Amino acid sequence: MGYVNEKISQEDRLKYDLATIDKRLPFGSPARDWAIDRERESWVRLYRQLTDKDDGTEIRTYWDFYWKGSLVLVETIALKRFRSDDGVYYGYIRVLRLDVPDNALPNKSEILQEFKAALEAHFIGIGIRVGGKTKSCKVDLEYEGEVI
Repeated sequence: MGYVNEKISQEDRLKYDLATIDKRLPFGSPARDWAIDRERESWVRLYRQLTDKDDGTEIRTYWDFYWKGSLVLVETIALKRFRSDDGVYYGYIRVLRLDVPDNALPNKSEILQEFKAALEAHFIGIGIRVGGKTKSCKVDLEYEGEVI
């Protein structure tokens, strides 16, 4: 099935105990929508986005990424991003922080691949919310100097 973008239902908020997850970071409030793959029980949602530079070009983003029963906190920075006139979004994103629970550490490579797929679906979803301008998405994800 793959990832789809949708608003988070009350049932899903309870199933994944999002009320508790929402309290773990001291700032902002997470998005009310996500990209979810129900068959894999995997989802990603934007937790908080901060613009650091005066000219607004550096965007640091915190993500909740749920993978096979493990909640992973990911902090990223977009190094390059644009949407072409034909609706293709491209992002070059560096992972600054990846908090993986100990039980999932052996699967870090798979988690990063899945996170990348979830991000691509998420960015298409943003396009849908703002008038359908994004038709497809390609993300290059950099982690510890390696591009995924």
